[in-house]
Amino acid sequence: MVDKSKIVDAVIAETYRIEEDALHSMKGHFNAGSLWSKAHLLLGLPSAVLAAWAGIEAFSDNPEMTAILALLAAALTSTMTFLSPQQVADNHKNSGREYNILKNRVRRFREIDLLQLEDDAITKTITELAGKRDALNSMSPDIPRWAYEKAKKDIDAGRADYNIDKEVSDDSK
Repeated sequence: MVDKSKIVDAVIAETYRIEEDALHSMKGHFNAGSLWSKAHLLLGLPSAVLAAWAGIEAFSDNPEMTAILALLAAALTSTMTFLSPQQVADNHKNSGREYNILKNRVRRFREIDLLQLEDDAITKTITELAGKRDALNSMSPDIPRWAYEKAKKDIDAGRADYNIDKEVSDDSK
């Protein structure tokens, strides 16, 4: 028979791994999504303005300006269509939200539910949580290296910690 305390210790260690993975992935996806949202605005707004300006210029005696504005608007619009920045931003933000849900579920399981459950329920729950992480890892868009590095820097600086956890950590010193 396996000692329950060894099982609990192993499960606790795995919850910390899953939570850390989820935290880094969440913040990385939010960073990437933020950049793509800005790209959407930086491409979309000038495209709309240039298209409107070209429409106004169409009634003037300056066909060259009309053509230039129309070509610029078309170039920006086709770039937006090709890159789909809002869709990419939404995909990253949705992945970030899912990782946040997983992070919170894992923490609640470790801090509240774990010691109340029977061995089979513990094993089932940690298997489900690990499976959720694996599914998110396989279906989420890749996080650009810069977004991950920014996330890691923010996390290491304590920008992802809850105040209550900082207070508990400070009290234990």
